[in-house]
Amino acid sequence: MQLQWSEACERNKGPILEVLEAELKAPLTVLEIGSGTGQHAVYFSQQLPHLRWQPSDQGEYLAGLCARVEQEGGDNLLPPVALDVLRASWPDEARRAEAVFSANTLHIMSWPAVVATFAGVGELLAPGQWFLSYGPFSEDGSAQQRQ
Repeated sequence: MQLQWSEACERNKGPILEVLEAELKAPLTVLEIGSGTGQHAVYFSQQLPHLRWQPSDQGEYLAGLCARVEQEGGDNLLPPVALDVLRASWPDEARRAEAVFSANTLHIMSWPAVVATFAGVGELLAPGQWFLSYGPFSEDGSAQQRQ
């Protein structure tokens, strides 16, 4: 299977890694929502070996994600799981996470899916645990870029 490639993943992985390194210092399991091509999952799990990285995506995108994880993944990169944020019950593998990461997903989700994501993450994480999201955001209708 030819693996899918995202140029955006390659461009933004360095700046995202800097934040992940600074914030996720303790060993823990990170659920990645919307892992897509799996490039971030592979790269971050390689660069942050103290983390167990749990990639996920909707069922129709799992084949490519599983292929990349199988070909390029290491010991701390867990097998991908199917996760539809709109489902009331998230899979057990996702529920083991102690931090959640998502890149370039919220702005392409439907509004009900965004609301469901925040509700699911709110149920999953305890106070003091991390939800880290990367992507374009707007404030009062205008695009904002934050460091």
